[in-house]
Amino acid sequence: MDALQQSICTYELILKDMAATYELTGGGGITSIRQAATSSFVVSVGQEERVDLVTYEIAVAKDGTVSIAGKKVGVRSP
Repeated sequence: MDALQQSICTYELILKDMAATYELTGGGGITSIRQAATSSFVVSVGQEERVDLVTYEIAVAKDGTVSIAGKKVGVRSP
């Protein structure tokens, strides 16, 4: 799997997990998804008085399959 296809699979995995597990849906939605390091991605979700940050650690198997190795939720106040 090339890097572009791996990125697409990673973003699809993150979006699927967010849809299934993120419960604070009263805000403005996803404002960004960025790659913070080789295997770390940060999803920003706008809320009224803050930005929720969901950090995903992604594992890539030898066959190119991606999976979530860890997840951490934090908050950034404006």
